[in-house]
Amino acid sequence: MDRTHHMSHGGDLQPEFLDDEHPQAMGDSEAAQGARNLGFRNRRLKLAAIGGLIVPTGLVVHFLTEGIVGDFVGDALYAVLVYLIVSIVAVRTPSRQVAAVAILICVAVELLQLTGVPSSLAELFAPVRYLLGTTFNALDLVAYVVGVLAATAVSTWRRPG
Repeated sequence: MDRTHHMSHGGDLQPEFLDDEHPQAMGDSEAAQGARNLGFRNRRLKLAAIGGLIVPTGLVVHFLTEGIVGDFVGDALYAVLVYLIVSIVAVRTPSRQVAAVAILICVAVELLQLTGVPSSLAELFAPVRYLLGTTFNALDLVAYVVGVLAATAVSTWRRPG
């Protein structure tokens, strides 16, 4: 099969064997794309299920622990959840890029606390406190990085063999 490349009518560079003259190759390509899409759907479902476990775990940590360790673990779990949400939305994005976006989101949320807006919103609707926090704490930034790095490590870990 000739694998030379040519410009299609849409201007995309594609292998020549994927043109209209080879419908079977095109069908195979569509089947492969369908399998990839199913794989992405399954990945999203798995990530959502993990997120569904992270939320109650974070709430248990929040309500049953006290002090700096509980706060740190809770914040790290928050960052893991942000990583999972970004992974679900951008399922085709490499883990390093997902991690960078997740850290940026977490830092933005923490810096937003300096404005007082999250505190005002929490007075109107208490659950906002768990989503945006209310008080800036620089240690939270460290917890976010630790949480995102842990999520990235788990996400990219592969079994040998």
